[in-house]
Amino acid sequence: MAVKPCLCQICRKKLEPVQELRYLVEIQFLEEPVVLDRLRQLPDVDGKPLRVCKACQGSIEANPVGFRQAVVQAHDKARQQLRRQRSGMITAIGVLTVGWFFASLIGAPRV
Repeated sequence: MAVKPCLCQICRKKLEPVQELRYLVEIQFLEEPVVLDRLRQLPDVDGKPLRVCKACQGSIEANPVGFRQAVVQAHDKARQQLRRQRSGMITAIGVLTVGWFFASLIGAPRV
């Protein structure tokens, strides 16, 4: 089984090992806010840390106002990708169903 790389939630690039470790540590301590406050290094949305690469984290710290806009755009991209996948799956199922219907209507050639 292949290990799936963690991707930055903003730019979708592969995370550096240090950033991945920070994310994993912070996500482990979500239930303990006192410990999480001491550990917190990554930006968060609604109290949950984000998986971000070092470059994105630097740009977030430099421009926190633009950060919210970048997060909204990243979520919109993810939603659009899910919609495309879902509509592709529904289209494939529809084509197979129509093909099955016509094959059963016409009937298989008998020898």
